[in-house]
Amino acid sequence: MSKIVIIAPSKEFADCVKAVVGVDRFKIYAPEDDRDFSFQETIPIAKHEESIGAEVIVTRGGQATLLKQIVGIPVVEVKMSVLDILRTVHSLKSIYRRIGLVGVENIICDYRELGSYIDIQIYPVFSYEHDLDRQIRKAIEDHVDFIVGDGMSVDYAKQFGLPGMKLMPSQTNVQEAIDLAENLVRARLQERIKNEQFRKVLETSQEGILVISKESRVLLANSKAAHLLNRDEAQIVHSPLARVLEHETELLRLIDRKQVFCGEIVKLSNFVLSVSQQKITVGDDLIGWVVTFQDITQIQKMEHNIRRKLNKSGFLAKRSLTDVIAISPNMKNVVEKIKQFSATDSTVLILGETGTGKELVAQSIHNQSNRKNRPFVPVNCGALPANLLESELFGYEPGAFTGANRNGKAGLFELAHTGTIFLDEIGEIPPQLQSRLLRVIQEREVMRVGGNSIIPVDVRIIAATHRDLKSDIESGRFRADLFYRLNILRIFLPPLRDRTADIPALVDTLLDKICRRYQCQKPRLPDSLIHRFMKYFWPGNIRELENLLERIVVLLNTSIPHADVFREIMEELDANDGTSPSTPANTETQDDLLEGTLEDIERRVILKRLDQCGGNRELVAKNLGISRSTLWRKLKSHDNIDNI
Repeated sequence: MSKIVIIAPSKEFADCVKAVVGVDRFKIYAPEDDRDFSFQETIPIAKHEESIGAEVIVTRGGQATLLKQIVGIPVVEVKMSVLDILRTVHSLKSIYRRIGLVGVENIICDYRELGSYIDIQIYPVFSYEHDLDRQIRKAIEDHVDFIVGDGMSVDYAKQFGLPGMKLMPSQTNVQEAIDLAENLVRARLQERIKNEQFRKVLETSQEGILVISKESRVLLANSKAAHLLNRDEAQIVHSPLARVLEHETELLRLIDRKQVFCGEIVKLSNFVLSVSQQKITVGDDLIGWVVTFQDITQIQKMEHNIRRKLNKSGFLAKRSLTDVIAISPNMKNVVEKIKQFSATDSTVLILGETGTGKELVAQSIHNQSNRKNRPFVPVNCGALPANLLESELFGYEPGAFTGANRNGKAGLFELAHTGTIFLDEIGEIPPQLQSRLLRVIQEREVMRVGGNSIIPVDVRIIAATHRDLKSDIESGRFRADLFYRLNILRIFLPPLRDRTADIPALVDTLLDKICRRYQCQKPRLPDSLIHRFMKYFWPGNIRELENLLERIVVLLNTSIPHADVFREIMEELDANDGTSPSTPANTETQDDLLEGTLEDIERRVILKRLDQCGGNRELVAKNLGISRSTLWRKLKSHDNIDNI
C-alpha cells in the first residue's frame, strides 16, 4: 500500500512527475487523454485513497486548493516558481505580442507585480466557478493572443478559440514536493509511535489518570480511571469535570481546589483512593492539570507481593519463640521479656557473649510481633569494612563510586521497610557510621550514598553485641547518644554455664537438627557425658555445644567404637575446661591461679574473666557475682587492668 499518492491534473504533469520519481515508486493518477481532471473526478479518488490508508496526496494548482478542504490527510502542492513562469513567458515573447497569464493564485504567485516586470497581462482566478469565465472573456477583450496558465484555464480558453500553454513545474520543484511528502509520512509515523507509546503507558498504568483543562473539562482518561469512577471512557472524555464527578463530591472538591497535592485519601462509592494532582505547564503558562489516583487495596496487594518477594530473597525470620529452650529461671525471664517487647515497636538491645543465641531472640521478637509477615533483614556489622557497610545499610545511587551497579541499589534499611532490621555486632560499627545510623534511628529516614533525596522507612530496629558498650563509650569508641537510642528495651542472654538446667533439652534439640541434616539415626549420649556437659565452662556457649555435638554424630557414624568417641570427648572437655577459646594454648593450672597474695589471685581471676568474656565488663561482674561499680573499683585498684 502506497503511503504517498500523486494526483496529476494533466497528462503533461504526470509525465513530469514520472521523469523525477519513476513509474513504480508511487501510485499516480492522471487523465488518459489531453484534457485535465475535473474536480468531480479527483474528489472520489482522493477520498478513496484516504480510506484505504494513504497518508499524503501530492498534486498542484486548483486541485491542491480544493483537496485541502476535502480530505483529512496532508495535501502537498507542487509549487510553480516565478522563475518557471518567467522562463515560459520569455520563450513565447518572440512569437506572441500580447500574452495573458490566467490561473489560480497559488499557481501565478506574486501576480500583482509580475505583469509589470515582464509586460504581460495577469488574470487571477480565485474561484473557478465564478472567476474563470469572466477572466477569459476579459483577456479576449484585451486582445490577448496567447494564454499561459494552469490546465483548467488553458482548456477553458480553447473553447473560445484562444490558444494557450499549460505551465509545468521544474523537476526541482517536483522533487522538493516529493521530499516534503516523504518527510510528512515519517513525521506521521513518529507521531503514531509516540501516541501508541503514550496510550500503552496510560492503559498499563496501575493508576487512574485524568488530564483536565484549565476550564475543568476532562481531556483524557485511561481505562483504570473509568473503572474506578464507574464510568465509560466515552462518558468522561470531553465532558465537564463537574458532570463526570457529579456523584463523587468529595473528590470533585479536592480537584477543584486547583492546587498541587500528593497522596490525599478520598472515599468514593466503591473505592478508597489515594489521589495526587500536578500542574501541566508550557513555559510559564498553566494549561491544565493531571490527576492520578490509586485504589488503596491495590497498593496493599502490591506491598504484599513485594514482601513475598523479599521473603523469597531470604529476608525471612525462620526461628520463633518455640525454638527457645527455657527451663532455667534466667531463660524463663528472657522468654517473658520477648513476649512483652514483641508487643511494642521500641528498639531492643540484646547483650550476651558470642554464641548465646542473640539472633534467635531477635527472630523470635520479630515473629511474635505485628511485623511477623514483613521482612526480617539481618546485618552483621562486624563482617564488612566501613565503606561497604555504609553502602549496604543505606544503598547507593547510580555512579556513586567506582564499581557501583549502574542502576544503583536499595540499602538494607529500605529492604526492611515495614519489617525489622537486626543489627548484629552493633559494637563493631565504625565510629564514622555511627552518626548516620543515629539519624536513621531518630528520623526513620535514609539517604543513599551519592543521593540527595530522603527516603522514609518504617522499620523496627533490634541490635545485639557481645561488647561492653559502656566501656566503649568511656574509651570514645562508641557514641553515647547512639547507645541511649539503642538501649530502650534490653535483654541480657545468660551464658550457657549459667543456664545448665537447659543443657539436656538443648542437647536433645540440637541432636535432632544435626541428625536431620546428616540423615542419620539420633544417638543416645551417656548420662555421664551429659553430666560433664553441665559442669563444663562453655566459653563458646551454644555454638560450641552444637559444634561438639556435630563432631560426636560424625564420629559415631564411623568405625571408631562409641566408647572411644565418648572417652575422647570427655578428655577434650577436661583438657579445655576453664580456658578461653581465644587462648587455646593456655596451660595455666588451678594451682598457678592460686599462687601469690590474695591481691594477685584477685587480679588473675579478673584478667581471666575479662579474657573469657571478650572484655564485656558487665558480663564479668555478673560472672563474679559482684556489682559493676565494685568491679570498676577493683579494676582501678590493680595496675594496668583498667587499660585492658
